[in-house]
Amino acid sequence: MKPKKTMIVGLAVLIVIGVLGLYEAHAAKYFRRAVTINNVKVGGLTVEQAKQKVNQEQGKTYIFENGKVVRQHGGSAKLLSTADVQQMFNQQRHRFFGSYQQHFQKYNEGAVAAKKHLQQLVGRSTIFAINGHRYTFKADEMLNGTTYANGQYQVDNGAITRRLTTINHQQMTLLKDYQVTTPTGRVAVKGNTYGWQLNVSQAASGVAKALTEGDQHVNGKDYLKGVGFNPHGTGYGVTANDGLGKDYIAVSLGQQHLWVYKDNKVVASVDIVSGTNNGHDNTPTGVFYIGYKQSPSVLRGKNSNGTDYASKVSRWMPFTEEGCGIHDASWRTRWGASEWQQNGSHGCLNVRPSQIDSIWNNVSKDEPIAIFN
Repeated sequence: MKPKKTMIVGLAVLIVIGVLGLYEAHAAKYFRRAVTINNVKVGGLTVEQAKQKVNQEQGKTYIFENGKVVRQHGGSAKLLSTADVQQMFNQQRHRFFGSYQQHFQKYNEGAVAAKKHLQQLVGRSTIFAINGHRYTFKADEMLNGTTYANGQYQVDNGAITRRLTTINHQQMTLLKDYQVTTPTGRVAVKGNTYGWQLNVSQAASGVAKALTEGDQHVNGKDYLKGVGFNPHGTGYGVTANDGLGKDYIAVSLGQQHLWVYKDNKVVASVDIVSGTNNGHDNTPTGVFYIGYKQSPSVLRGKNSNGTDYASKVSRWMPFTEEGCGIHDASWRTRWGASEWQQNGSHGCLNVRPSQIDSIWNNVSKDEPIAIFN
């Protein structure tokens, strides 16, 4: 070999050795280019630099905001130690030409799962159906602040609750004013226990569950509540006669008379004696409902002078939890239209024993009873 060519080859060898030396010197100190730790790129960083960069992200958590998955401070994942990162550094695969993509994971499996599950919420929606109306709830609007940890979504129901509260005020029938049809004309009667409303807190949880689980429909009927005997409310879905339906009871305290309607027709019409008009035994007015039917029954309470009473009746149909109801009164001998002014009941509607079955046989549990002056 000629001296000149030998010199060139020797120089080339020296260059290669130098490059290899520089590469090995760099590789001994810095992570290789295509390495990630917990989804954070650490190529070209020292062990300490990589630890600081990864832990900066490790100290954050994923959160759902305005239809996007973002990171913010407040995560609970364990931070990496220098020894953790050094071990990953030592486990890198070496290749001089080209780069292996190598991904290390430690302590942040929860963050990876959180990101995956939160991304599934993007664009989701569900329909909340109530009383013939349909309302769309969008995850991008309702689930702001949602996180995911330990296999479960953590949802702030505030936005859902606020919207359901508005819907409840629009649709609920409790305490509404009713227009009651009677043989003498229509009468405005304030609602009392009859009707229904949404259990907003339970319905909000139901909507949140539907959005996080991908259900496209929520039945509002499953989240109703009422007042009095029936905790689930009464009259849901009823539209006839301003929401009273075709079967109801109308009571005029002024006329001391009761009518039972069945399929919009009067099937019973009887005189009554209502509560004594003394300020504390008066029969309450409003739209209530029959809580239950009991036969026979013993009615117990206190007289106005403080003594106890126990009255046997053959038919008992209460409409308030305080003890007002319809029943026969075998002990009553005077049935005049003015008896209630001085000699009425303790608040119940007294009916002649001979007429009580005309009511008993035609009314049902939860049936509305409208009482007016």
